[in-house]
Amino acid sequence: MRNTYGGSVQNKLKIWSGVGTYVLANVGAIALSNTDVAKADTFLSAFKESSVLISQSSQDNPREACKAVPVSGGGEGGGESTPTTPTQGGEGGEGGEGGEGSTGSSSGSTIYKPQSSQPSVGSNNIALAKFNNRQLLKDFTDGLVVPTYQTLAEKSKQLSAAVNAFVSKPNRATLQAARQAWLAARIPWEGSEAFAFGPAASLGYDANLDDWPVNEADLSAVLNSQNPLTVDYVSQLQTNQKGFHTIEFLLFGLNNDKQLQQFTQRELQYLQAATTVFDRTANQLLTSWTKGVNGNLPYRDAFVNAGSDSTAYPTVQAASEEIVQGILGILDEVGNVKIGTAFEQQNPFLLESRFSNSSLSDFQANLRSAEFAYLGQAPDTKTRGKSLSEIVAAVDPVLDSKIRQQMQKASTALAAVPGPIEDTLCSSKAKPKIQAAREAILTLHSTIEKQVLPLVQN
Repeated sequence: MRNTYGGSVQNKLKIWSGVGTYVLANVGAIALSNTDVAKADTFLSAFKESSVLISQSSQDNPREACKAVPVSGGGEGGGESTPTTPTQGGEGGEGGEGGEGSTGSSSGSTIYKPQSSQPSVGSNNIALAKFNNRQLLKDFTDGLVVPTYQTLAEKSKQLSAAVNAFVSKPNRATLQAARQAWLAARIPWEGSEAFAFGPAASLGYDANLDDWPVNEADLSAVLNSQNPLTVDYVSQLQTNQKGFHTIEFLLFGLNNDKQLQQFTQRELQYLQAATTVFDRTANQLLTSWTKGVNGNLPYRDAFVNAGSDSTAYPTVQAASEEIVQGILGILDEVGNVKIGTAFEQQNPFLLESRFSNSSLSDFQANLRSAEFAYLGQAPDTKTRGKSLSEIVAAVDPVLDSKIRQQMQKASTALAAVPGPIEDTLCSSKAKPKIQAAREAILTLHSTIEKQVLPLVQN
C-alpha cells in the first residue's frame, strides 16, 4: 500500500485510521522551508514503505465498515503499482466512424442479444415497421446527441478558462470556481453516456475524456519527472493520466480536501495542460458528429442515413437498435459496476468520482441520460421529437407506461441515497437505500432488455 504521491503529495502521509478510512497528514506544500522539509523527511522516513493502521472504533464514522481494497491501475485504495514511464499514445485507439453489422452497435461494449421473452402484445413485424422510422434517428441526433455535446463543449471551455484563471492567480475564489466548473462539465458528459457510441468509442474520445481509475503511480511519475508539462506532452500520455479524473485528482485532492497551499507549480502546470487537452478533445467529439474528423463524414450523417447512404448502419432498424443498446449499456454500468461493484465490495475507492465526492451526481446524470434517450428529450428543454417511447407505446402502451413508471421509481430511489456516497457507502443506514436504488435501475434494465430489445432486433 503506497502512501506517497508525486510533487507536494509526497509531502503528505496517509495514515489509515480504520478499515478504509484514512487521514492525510499534510507535512509539506509549496512554501515549505528547508527546516520544514527536513522535519517532513524525518517524519515520512519513519513510516516509509508502510501505512500506519490505527484502530478506530467510532460508531459515528460512516466509513468504519469499508474495506481498503487495492484498485487496479494504482490508487490510494492500496495496490502497489510500479510507476511507469509516460508512454506515447493514448488508449483511445483509432478507427473509422461508426459500427458495422446488423447489430448496429459500435461502442464495443456489451451487445445484448434477443431474449426469450416476447413482446406482450403486437407482432414483431408491426414493431419492426414502427422502428423503421428515420425521423426517430434525426430527432435523436439533432434534438439530443448534438445539443448535449454542444453543452459539453461549452462547459469544457468554461472549465479551461476557470483553470487558467486559477493557475494565473491561485486563491480560494479561483480554486472554488475551477472546482465548480469541473462539476458543471461533468453533468453533460455523464448525461451523454447513453449514446457513447460512434466516435466516442471508435475514435477513443470516451477513454481520453473519462478513463478511470486514475493511475496515480504513473501520474506521480509524471509529476516527479523533469519532462516539460506542455499540452503536446500531456496529450500523448495514457488515457488514465489525463481527462476528467486526472483533472479532478489535481483539483480536489484525495478526498475533496486539497488545500490551496498544497498545489505545487508542477501540479498547476499539469492541471492547465490537462484541461487544455480535455477541452480540445471535447470539441473534437462534437466536431466528429457535426462536421466530421480525419476525413470522415459527420457521424450524424452516417447515423440518420442508416440503410441509405451509410456504411455504419445497414438499416434504419440497426441504428434504432443502437439507441436501445446505449440505454442498456449505461443502465448496466450504473447498476452493476458504478454502484454494484463498489457496494458489493464495500470499497469507496471503486467509486468513479471519489476525489470530488460527486459519484452520486454521476449516477443521477447517467440515469437521466437513459431517460432522455428513451423519451427523446434533451436536458433543459420541453420539446420532444420522435422517440423510442412513442414507438413502444404504439406497439404496446402498457409496456411504455411500465418503463416510465420504472424510470420514475429508479430516479426516486437514487434521490433517496444519502450523499456523498463516498461517505455513506458502508453506512448501515444507507445500505438499504443504496440497494433499493441499484435494484430499481437493474429492474428497468431488465424490462428494456427483455421487452423492448426484441421489438427492434427480431
